[in-house]
Amino acid sequence: MLAVVLGAGAWVGRMAVAVAARARRARAARPKPADVDPWSVPEPWRQLVRQAVAAQARFDEAVTDWAPGPTRDRLVSLKPRLYAEVEEVGSLAHRGATLTGWTPGGTTSAGLPSAKQLSQQLGQIEVERRTVGRQSPRRDASLARTEEAIAAQLRALRNAEDAAGLVHDRLRTLVAQLDQAVTALLVIGIEPTGEAGADALAGSLDTILEQITALQQGLADTSSGTVDLGPLAALPSAPPTQPPPASPTP
Repeated sequence: MLAVVLGAGAWVGRMAVAVAARARRARAARPKPADVDPWSVPEPWRQLVRQAVAAQARFDEAVTDWAPGPTRDRLVSLKPRLYAEVEEVGSLAHRGATLTGWTPGGTTSAGLPSAKQLSQQLGQIEVERRTVGRQSPRRDASLARTEEAIAAQLRALRNAEDAAGLVHDRLRTLVAQLDQAVTALLVIGIEPTGEAGADALAGSLDTILEQITALQQGLADTSSGTVDLGPLAALPSAPPTQPPPASPTP
């Protein structure tokens, strides 16, 4: 009798361990929403991150309220892609902000001269060179080298500012497309076209992912100061209009 009790206890223990393991695997497989803090970047980037996070929350709420069935299962399967894209919006916002001298610590251009200050320095050197003239060729040559160094610094700064502006424009387009896709899904949720809406959302996410990849390539290696403006400028600057599928005619 004791052996039977012990055997049953061991079986219950093994079952409890197996159930706990399955629960851990289910939690691990469940996609997690992007954990992006809009306040981790300055304006105007913060607003874009906030909009992306809000679109993610609206999508989650729509899927939660959706009636069980194949369409809801399809939408649930799209969660990891949407979450990943919201995460990338946050990452691109960080990279775009750093182009203008902002650092993750929250400081902006700490100790670095602005474009206005560099232009003023160039004007001052130009005056000094005119004053020195031919009286001191050595001094004039030294000023010329300084002038070229400051001019290169100014060109790099303006190039980075131009790139930041392009990144912001493109990122604004991506966030608008993401928000548009989720809004269309909410409209479709009250119409008998849910499956078509899931397909449309999947297509929109694919398009957004392609543009995110292109934007990342356009940024090139910003850590080395190289910013390729060509691919950035080639990206679309306005979200395409994609109306939600019309309801079937009764």
